[in-house]
Amino acid sequence: MSESTCLGDCTRLCVPLRGCSSYYRLSRQDSILSLGFDQIVSYWGPAASRAAPASRTPDGQAATVELRWLASFVTVAEDLHFGRAADRLHLAPSALSAQIKALESHLGVRLIDRGRRSRPRLTDAGQLFLGEARVTLAQVARAEALGRRAGRGEVGDAEIAYVASAAFSGVLTRILASCTNSSAQLTVRVRELETPAQLEALASGTIDVGFLRWRPTYPGDLTAVRLLEEEVVLALPEGHPLARLQAVPPTELRGETFVVPHFDEEHDFRDHIRQLADLGGFPPLLAPPVRDFIAALTLVGGGLGIALVPDSLRCARMPGVV
Repeated sequence: MSESTCLGDCTRLCVPLRGCSSYYRLSRQDSILSLGFDQIVSYWGPAASRAAPASRTPDGQAATVELRWLASFVTVAEDLHFGRAADRLHLAPSALSAQIKALESHLGVRLIDRGRRSRPRLTDAGQLFLGEARVTLAQVARAEALGRRAGRGEVGDAEIAYVASAAFSGVLTRILASCTNSSAQLTVRVRELETPAQLEALASGTIDVGFLRWRPTYPGDLTAVRLLEEEVVLALPEGHPLARLQAVPPTELRGETFVVPHFDEEHDFRDHIRQLADLGGFPPLLAPPVRDFIAALTLVGGGLGIALVPDSLRCARMPGVV
């Protein structure tokens, strides 16, 4: 390919992204916090260990256990000392005691015996409840961490589409490599798709990420990030009289037929041909549209026209094309 230094513009490769919150979704398992306390209590020994009946909301439903109650109970159970536990939790001892009482009232069972002159000790019910409380807090911590990772795009499934030239430029392979080499737990599916179809797929949610060529505007719900700028070069059939030149003036391209992929959009790669034709002072002649730049280079190699292509297409090394 002969590099055309007469073109001041360049193509740009962009990647529109959908918001993480829309395709990484974490379904919170609320049942994890609704343990079967009534059944557990029935195995907790004599009625003397029970406290007040389980607390209820105004509509008669059992109130929800608060995570801070569980955290406070576990801390007291570990220290068996309200003062030290309050210090660890940065609470006043009276506030800590109130949380433990609220938990016991909610469950309808005493979890901690508080002796006036002896250290607190767990009741049989408290011993059983301690293991479940620890499991619940650990699960909530895992769910919270997973939610944050999903929000950062580190966990889940990703549907990615790309135009072929994005693969030739190396942009796509570098990003895919970064996904596999990081701590991200992503399942990535990749497919080739032309630009208009990518925009439709992004709008419908069929794909999450699209790698496509620059365009002046994007739908309002998409975010475009510029990843690469590269020169536009001229692809000629081998043996073409202009192939011997290091730089081809636009005026020399009068009467040439340009092969270009396009889908009758308002802005596409034909804009570069129009600019070149304006510089050369001639009306552009266009061959029937092709699907992608590989098809364009194939026709160029067959002597059916010339093409303007991104510089990264040099690595395609199409036979019969210089």
